Amino acid sequence: MPGPSSHPSPPIPSPWHRALVLMAGLVLLAAAACEPADEPPTLPDHTPLAEADHTRLTSHTELVDFVDRLAEASPRVQRHTMGTSVEGREIPYLTISTGDFGMDRENRTLVLIYAQQHGNEPSGKEGALELALELARGDHDDLLEGADVLLVPQVNPDGGEEFRRQNSDGVDLNRSHLILDGVEVEALRELFHEWEPEVAVDVHEYYPWSGAWLERGWLRLWDVQIGLPTNLNTDPGIRRMAEEHFLPSAVAYMEEHGFTSHNYVVGSPDGLRWSTTNINDGRQGTAILHTLSFIYEGKREQEPAGRIDRRAEAQRTGLEYLIRFASVEGEAVRSTVREARRRALAGEIDTHILTMGRDYGDQPLEIPVEQVVEEGDEWVVTDTVTATVEEFRPLVTEKRTTAVPDAYLVPASEAGIIELMRRHRVEMEEPAPGTEVEVERLRITGFTTEEHESPTPVADLARSQESYTTQEGDVIIPTRQLRGVMVAAALEPESMHGLIYYDQFEHLNQEGDFPVMRVVGR
Repeated sequence: MPGPSSHPSPPIPSPWHRALVLMAGLVLLAAAACEPADEPPTLPDHTPLAEADHTRLTSHTELVDFVDRLAEASPRVQRHTMGTSVEGREIPYLTISTGDFGMDRENRTLVLIYAQQHGNEPSGKEGALELALELARGDHDDLLEGADVLLVPQVNPDGGEEFRRQNSDGVDLNRSHLILDGVEVEALRELFHEWEPEVAVDVHEYYPWSGAWLERGWLRLWDVQIGLPTNLNTDPGIRRMAEEHFLPSAVAYMEEHGFTSHNYVVGSPDGLRWSTTNINDGRQGTAILHTLSFIYEGKREQEPAGRIDRRAEAQRTGLEYLIRFASVEGEAVRSTVREARRRALAGEIDTHILTMGRDYGDQPLEIPVEQVVEEGDEWVVTDTVTATVEEFRPLVTEKRTTAVPDAYLVPASEAGIIELMRRHRVEMEEPAPGTEVEVERLRITGFTTEEHESPTPVADLARSQESYTTQEGDVIIPTRQLRGVMVAAALEPESMHGLIYYDQFEHLNQEGDFPVMRVVGR
């Protein structure tokens, strides 16, 4: 049998030892109780711009830290990442709601705000951060009862850090919404497609110190110009709501709060018009996807941070009103947008306007301007006067049109077009090789220069119908979809906003058979 263990038994603690251990434990517990508990995160009192007493602009690092603090401290705010810039800087965005963001689309309008696509236009970013703080704090909970807010305060962080218009690849991001050659814009469009907001605004600045105005001693004075969806292929109900309801009420609201505002005019006193109809910018590029879409153009100063307190507050006021309109007029906004999208999905859009012109209205444009004189290296405002501009063309007119086909057939050889359409989330079909499809073949016979927003060579066509046998990799793009209007604008060779005008697709811009075919009789 085994003998007793050779290991000694542990000693039994004496009573005084047990008491000493107990006392030590009590001391530790008391000390722990005296230590302050971790305090819950609190919202910042001010934006980085205000913390710097409006003497310098918010850096990208400060922006990221600020939105992080908003999300940590406010139950209304969630913080996400849209993507990264060319140089690897994070592009954060916020979802802001008093409920479950984006889940009550019947009663809440979803509003997308995105700022600083142009890095040298900072007031939109600064105003958006101020508004984000107010929303996080609960200052506008009445508005959040009828609207959810999707906010991207800085689309172009690389440009913002260098105070440069373009991104680090030299791409003008607000000329990239069709061609998607800016990585930041592609990320922004993905965010748009994820949520399909009813309302969107692209926040910029305009530069009033242009030569033709100063030659007359005039300086445009508006704190914020508001650009509308003017492309005639945008749903008429959306265009009507923007022009007849939103614009006058927004201008009145701005004036009530001490800021000047106006419909966005571009050009010089020798020739003025409303801003572009081109779908490669953010405002028109989302409007053509059946969204109530705007551009805000705040007034820049000659110095980057010049009067930035007023500039940021003007943008903040305009953005607050956009949310207010989307919330208070939410039922009408959502109904208008839903009807436009229903028509697109039902295939009720049967005509596409290929080219648009500009025409005179009933009278010249009379606008207030600041009268300025040059003193040394500065322009000094002496008075406010009324400027009369005779060469004013406010009317966007319909020129060339075409019937919308059932679909477009893009051959496999046009892999670049197919890939671009995929990146736009366009619905496509891949027919089995050998399928017979009735198509209208287009042939470019020459070009006619027409005056649109600038002289533009527009393709002249010959047309013929034939039967086409599909090949491996061909795709058919139906027009009965949310992206159908954009597809027609991009693929029609006569379209003034088509792919043929981009370097990536310059092979399309020549005489001969056009590779994309129109499908008929489906």
